Amino acid sequence: MGLFTKELTVCCPIEGKVSPLEYCPDEVFSKGLTGEGVVIFPTGDTVYAPIDGKVEFIFEAKHAIALKSQGVEYLIHVGLDTNKLNGHGFEVFVSSGDEVKQGDILLKFDSQILNAHHCINVTPFVFTNLNRKNITVTQYGMVNANEPFILIERKA
Repeated sequence: MGLFTKELTVCCPIEGKVSPLEYCPDEVFSKGLTGEGVVIFPTGDTVYAPIDGKVEFIFEAKHAIALKSQGVEYLIHVGLDTNKLNGHGFEVFVSSGDEVKQGDILLKFDSQILNAHHCINVTPFVFTNLNRKNITVTQYGMVNANEPFILIERKA
């Protein structure tokens, strides 16, 4: 860590298997077009705030939330093709503009509804304003929700 950098510890937003983003079955995410990060193959159904921050935007279909913390912008996108559900199977616990603390519940989803509608149950978790060199994944494989798993290095 350099003289003018700070590290930010990010916790896993959902219980599941954390893999490199390249393993995401959607090229928009796997090629890093939306940002750098990881893909999580969830075993849980609850999405938590990975760090203290502010809810910037909730997608109308309730399947994705954009947040910001200390200048770091990130997106949690639950499932692929889930926008076609128009919010069915999702319950959101926050609103745009809300301040959240790490561990606060952001949303819950019903994986059976996702499966019934042929949605892919993966959760891309990307940082939309960082380069890959600023992101260090400290834990791949099975990770519990709210467990530290990424370090962000950024300018102080």
